[in-house]
Amino acid sequence: MMNPVIKALNFRHACKLFDPDKKISKEHMDMIVTAAHLSPTSFGLEAWKFLVISSDAVKKTLRPACWNQPQITDASHVIVILSKPGLADPSKEYIRLNFERRGLPEDAVKVYIEKYKNHMETQVFPRMSAYAWCSKQCYIGLANIMTTAASEGIDSCPIEGFEKELVEKALNIDTNQYEVAVVVALGYRTKEQPPRRRHPMESVVEYI
Repeated sequence: MMNPVIKALNFRHACKLFDPDKKISKEHMDMIVTAAHLSPTSFGLEAWKFLVISSDAVKKTLRPACWNQPQITDASHVIVILSKPGLADPSKEYIRLNFERRGLPEDAVKVYIEKYKNHMETQVFPRMSAYAWCSKQCYIGLANIMTTAASEGIDSCPIEGFEKELVEKALNIDTNQYEVAVVVALGYRTKEQPPRRRHPMESVVEYI
């Protein structure tokens, strides 16, 4: 018997043509959003937000900012994943609260805060912005959204083809707090899945 996760991953593809008349049930959307919510983030920071869009009017407004791709309006739902880069600042009270919620003693909280501060200042910020780092976490949520959807026979299409500022304007995003990381459309395909294209396993996996 095939592993259910592998089965879901074989089902999943970047669906370009959705059936606009087929809608995802609330039960299934709740399951998909739960998978997003349970996704891991570095240091457990959860510097994200998931905007779940089912309104046809909102999708119509969003479509021009997403290269006018039909997936946006034909899909049953669109999830816009927002990063919250301001939370990554080691000096923010949120960082302390993030470690305190683990029920750790004060001295352990201080150690974690210092470890986090050192990691961000020496390993992250010299290489990327807080937005880029938080967006990396958002992609973990994206992967779980798509895999969970696929496990229920629901198609998806991850979308990076968008104009960030226009998406934020179309959705009235408070960019002092949030920035768009990635978009994913969800629904049901109208055509059969195209052939799977992957490089040979041995060219991308090495056991050492």
